[in-house]
Amino acid sequence: MSIDYTNARSAPVIVIFVRYRDKFLLVKRSEKMLTYQGLWSCLAGFVDDEKTMEEKVAFEIEEELGLKTTDIKEIKEGETYLFVDKDLDREWIRHIYLVEITNPNIKLSWEHTELVWITPEEAKNFEATPGFHEDMEKVLKL
Repeated sequence: MSIDYTNARSAPVIVIFVRYRDKFLLVKRSEKMLTYQGLWSCLAGFVDDEKTMEEKVAFEIEEELGLKTTDIKEIKEGETYLFVDKDLDREWIRHIYLVEITNPNIKLSWEHTELVWITPEEAKNFEATPGFHEDMEKVLKL
């Protein structure tokens, strides 16, 4: 059973940084997205069903990137914390994950229009979603 957080003020979300070798995946959010259209980000999705967090990570990797669970080398769990976006008047309970993949052949879903593989230093050159750069720092410590 799914919970619809589309218009909720507070919602749990999964934030997934994808790494292949020494580069991180950055995706540009589609204009069809509910929030943060046109900004660069890692993968993200509502925690809106009964899947375990690892199942949710694998689901998002498949849904948004077209990869299979066999393309996932490792999943590392990071911090969970409350992020307040005052501009949107929303709260995100963010569950951060780092996923190492073995296959960089990605097919983007409708949620994203572009992708780039970057080093952490290069991330600073992109206009990203609120909290992205701080989350990147947390992921680098995993």
